[in-house]
Amino acid sequence: MSTFTSVLTAEPQIVRIRVDRGYRPAQSVAQANVPLRLVFQRRDAEHCTERVIFSSPHIERRLVANGTTVVDLPGQPPGVVRFTCGMGRYRGEIALVKRRATRVPRGWLLRSLAAGAAVIALLAGIGMLQVEAAAGVGTLMTGAAAVLLVESRFAKTRSSSQA
Repeated sequence: MSTFTSVLTAEPQIVRIRVDRGYRPAQSVAQANVPLRLVFQRRDAEHCTERVIFSSPHIERRLVANGTTVVDLPGQPPGVVRFTCGMGRYRGEIALVKRRATRVPRGWLLRSLAAGAAVIALLAGIGMLQVEAAAGVGTLMTGAAAVLLVESRFAKTRSSSQA
């Protein structure tokens, strides 16, 4: 799934963290302003690791011994979300970073479509590709190009509104 889709549908990003005498990984990176789903997989029964405490937003959850606990966090601005075990002995953090706008170079889309169309015409012309298949491939290429165009315009709109 692309980041573009997750921003539009507000589907959470998923970060998996193993809990076994500490957090692994202790540091993760996720996209800012997108909901975050943390999946804690606790592999020990230590008293210290039975709770996880977040600094911001202030949330505390019990972690199932030798099991999985899901913690959903709302989208947050760029920064760092820190969390510790119940005793403060084990620490972890997630850096929330801005999504970099992806820009499609001017003319790239048209050149790609023209090159693809030329290859399809050549293959269909020499009999290596049936006309029906060529039409299907052309439709797929057009759809992919449209998605890229919309995504690049969306990224450009988002980056200009955040500036």
